Amino acid sequence: MFRILLFISLMAGIISVARAQDAAFIVNTQSTETTLSVAALKAVLLGNKIKWDSGGVIKITVPKSGAVHEKVVQDYVQRSAEQFDKYWKKLVFTGKGVMPTQAANDAEIIEYVAQTPGAFGYVSASAVNDRVKVIKIQ
Repeated sequence: MFRILLFISLMAGIISVARAQDAAFIVNTQSTETTLSVAALKAVLLGNKIKWDSGGVIKITVPKSGAVHEKVVQDYVQRSAEQFDKYWKKLVFTGKGVMPTQAANDAEIIEYVAQTPGAFGYVSASAVNDRVKVIKIQ
């Protein structure tokens, strides 16, 4: 019985990791941005890059939690979701940054990005629609 439960737990973990790898990085459709380097993406996520190359202010929105959020911050920022949150709180407390907008789900992120010039976020690839533009990470 223990082996069956262990197998089911492992399979659930594998499935959630596979889904987490399917993140899409999105911007407002009016953005001229089409790509970001991995270094630039990290800089955006850490608040070190606050303006697009075209000059507009970057307005970040992130999921409050979830597999996609955990995978993105782990892969691109080399932090856990908890460390990422603490990092941003420290920036805000010291006056060096503005906390990213947090959303409960992909639909809220898409809505924010679609309505906000300069907005940037990430969602599950399957959630993307024509209200936002996907940018490539190189």
